[in-house]
Amino acid sequence: MSDTENKASLDKQLQAQLQTLLPSLLPALTAADVGSLIPFLQEKKLSAGHILMTQGASDCEIYFLLDGAFMVFEKIRINGSPLVLKTAEFPGPCILGEVNILAEGSRSATVVAKRPCQSWVLSEAQFTELTSADPKLAIRLLKAFGGIIYRRQKAFQHRVRGNILSDGHSVEAAIHKLGRYTGKVSRADKAVAERLFSADLDGENYTT
Repeated sequence: MSDTENKASLDKQLQAQLQTLLPSLLPALTAADVGSLIPFLQEKKLSAGHILMTQGASDCEIYFLLDGAFMVFEKIRINGSPLVLKTAEFPGPCILGEVNILAEGSRSATVVAKRPCQSWVLSEAQFTELTSADPKLAIRLLKAFGGIIYRRQKAFQHRVRGNILSDGHSVEAAIHKLGRYTGKVSRADKAVAERLFSADLDGENYTT
């Protein structure tokens, strides 16, 4: 088999891997949607230590990370003194960078590959081309990205509230502590609670 044939075979394997993983990363898309999206993605092999995104940058690349592990760093200041925090680690497969395509803001953190990773990238230029070629797919993709952000935010909120409430000595003490960290919080009276919420809605459960 020639080098060209080897490369073609490898490309087909990577495309097949992508076709398998993308539905799990973007469950809102159909198989046809995934097939239409793949031609707009560019393969990018990441080495350990590769910086995928930098805090403060305004780029809009979206990474479809097929494997690997990643570290998140954020630069802040405390009492005016600069400090870099390692705020998280996460594994692939996952999607990274979808916030900027929606918000058009700057990156909120720097992300570094902890070990080599196979990825595919949707650049801003390719997303613009996709929008022109298939606007309905672009809308579905944006909705899917919005769903990812929503679920991530809900999980973060649940984790933070759980940590705050976990060592409350009573329900009232836990509510008071939550208010200290998140702003004024108080228990609604029974009449308001019954008017606003049905009895069969349980809500999130937190253990004090």
